[in-house]
Amino acid sequence: MFTNNKIKLVDALMKILLARQSIYDRERLVRAYELLYRDGSSKAAHVDNKDLKAGDHATSSVITQLFANLDLNDVIGDKLAFINFTYNHLINQIPKLLPKNRIIVEVIEDMPINDQLIHNLIDLSKEGYKIALDDFIYTEQIIPLIQIADIIKIDVLHQNKQQIRKQLTLLQHFNGKLLAEKIENRSQFNDCVELGFDYFQGFFLNKPDQLRGQAITENRTHLIRLLSELNNPEVSIERIEDIILQIPKLSYRILRLVNSVALYNGKEIESLLDAIKLLGIVRIREWLSLLLLSSIHDVELDLLERTLIRARMCENLAKIKCKSSTHLAYTVGIFSTLDAVLHEPMESLLAKIQLSAQLKNALLYFEGELGGILKMVLDYEMANFKQLESALVDSNLLTSAYLDSVKYAIKTLQLIK
Repeated sequence: MFTNNKIKLVDALMKILLARQSIYDRERLVRAYELLYRDGSSKAAHVDNKDLKAGDHATSSVITQLFANLDLNDVIGDKLAFINFTYNHLINQIPKLLPKNRIIVEVIEDMPINDQLIHNLIDLSKEGYKIALDDFIYTEQIIPLIQIADIIKIDVLHQNKQQIRKQLTLLQHFNGKLLAEKIENRSQFNDCVELGFDYFQGFFLNKPDQLRGQAITENRTHLIRLLSELNNPEVSIERIEDIILQIPKLSYRILRLVNSVALYNGKEIESLLDAIKLLGIVRIREWLSLLLLSSIHDVELDLLERTLIRARMCENLAKIKCKSSTHLAYTVGIFSTLDAVLHEPMESLLAKIQLSAQLKNALLYFEGELGGILKMVLDYEMANFKQLESALVDSNLLTSAYLDSVKYAIKTLQLIK
């Protein structure tokens, strides 16, 4: 729950915006997250080695936030965290304060390379820390770092396939993993797969994959209509029960979920009506929305997690920013990924279901209070921190709302695995 205690916790630290970006394998499964952050004195989403003092401050804030005040599992689940470190932090061996089995130490570009840095990186490697070279460009000077690295990240945004291949030719004796970052379109992704990269990073990978050409089946259309009806503020308990009964195995999954959490005093719940009354309409809507989406056979777990993060963060920000129904804000977040879930443009999807003009305009055009909230959530997800400067919401509250949402999503998904 989003509480004043959590707000005070974050407020005790310096003002910092913290987000994460997924890192995928060749099967498009999430294997790690890069932590993206900006403190109150910085305009960039990453540490900038050109301003070592500011960069050191930013990284220290992230470390404090994650490990002194939060459970890392609430931020990245069971995945790894790629964390940027500045030259000064590596010289002072700051990564050793962190668990070696949970982080990847990123050595960022433009870092002074000298004997002390090389010695400290070798020492980290011997102790079991994984080293990644960020924004890699081959030079003679960087050869000692290549020999230490476990992962090399290559920025493919402004390179064509031939230029990337040339970089890889220079790395033909490198035995570690290759990560292509800043992938912005399908062509780049396909090229990088063909060139042999192991991992992939870029906001393109989070976008709707409409090129898969998968038409919505009648069953999927039915699911979306049920999802729409379920999120109608006027829906009755009896109608919710009818919705559950229309989906095979859904009633069983709801009963199993209810009986898997300590919401009752040792009494087993046997009927759907008992479960609905016990949980309350708001909670049952949340769970049913998730179960309906997860019943689509090819939906990715990462996408479900992102959906829940958006929904919860929309709800959290609605409590702070406006008087709109928090439930409507949650609904906007749930519906905001339908195009990615069903591989069809949002406009054509919304034409097939009954939603209020308020919700449709928020989803399509970011209009109204709900649209403004959704835009803030998407900017945060994309680490467009500069765009959030005009949002008139304190950065402490944004970070707290986001971290609460990530924790909520991780724990909720654990119930349906």
